[in-house]
Amino acid sequence: MSAKSNPILQIDPEFESKIPPLTEDEYQQLAENIISEGVVLMPLIVWNGTIVDGHNRYKIVQEHPEIIFTVHEKDFDNRYEALVWICNNQLGRRNLTPVQKKMLVGDRYEAEKMAHGSSERFCGNHDDDSPCGQNGHMGESGLSRKKIAAETGTSESFVKRASQFSQGATAAEEVSPGFRQEVLSGKVKPTQKEMWAIAKAPPEERKRLIQEVKEAAGAPEEEERRMTAQDAVQQFEWKVTRVLQNFDNTFTEWPQLISNESYRQQVISTLYDLKQYILHIEGGTRYEWDKEARKIV
Repeated sequence: MSAKSNPILQIDPEFESKIPPLTEDEYQQLAENIISEGVVLMPLIVWNGTIVDGHNRYKIVQEHPEIIFTVHEKDFDNRYEALVWICNNQLGRRNLTPVQKKMLVGDRYEAEKMAHGSSERFCGNHDDDSPCGQNGHMGESGLSRKKIAAETGTSESFVKRASQFSQGATAAEEVSPGFRQEVLSGKVKPTQKEMWAIAKAPPEERKRLIQEVKEAAGAPEEEERRMTAQDAVQQFEWKVTRVLQNFDNTFTEWPQLISNESYRQQVISTLYDLKQYILHIEGGTRYEWDKEARKIV
């Protein structure tokens, strides 16, 4: 019997560019874990043979072809829907920096517009992200901003600024490949104003602006306003939605966790603390979570 071989997958540069890079230590730890296990435990997510999640895991197994991985195929109508999914998936990471979150929110907004057939493009004589054209068609974009703000625990104004930041990164990447990853890694720290200036500049001026950003020692701008309790509610809703989506993904991948009585009881037992937590909140109190014991006390 011949040994099972891994499928050959494609890497789309634009897809990969949306993913915040791991630090050297994080990448090394991931590699050590995979080598130690001798298998990639989490399936790589692909669309038409192209990776949408799992780029680092795929690179590691290319260096260790004896390690087997599995794939899970997603179905998207077009590449922009795939980009929206990638951004949403990355926004679920717990260790995102403020700049990484802003970039992903902006990337998602731009991809959402394209996924829904919008031909909106930035007009250089505008001071916002309004599309060209006589009527502007801001209704759909405004609704999209509102939806994304609610789902990411931010505000519509944040989504607008994130969109400008994303457009700046895209414009910079056209003349200076690798700039986006330098921003995501924190190596380069452009301000909101600098990124928007790059987005609006003609190609022949962008290189100069990018060089000025790299030479500057400025730090990222602080957010324009403090977080309110209502903002916290929206952020909490977003986090809960992400948890439920993770539940759904797990049960889709492993339906036997529900259909099999033994597994189902283990799942119910695992969810017991969550049930108790909700009951206490309904009563106006809350349980304390013991991080070391990993249980509610």
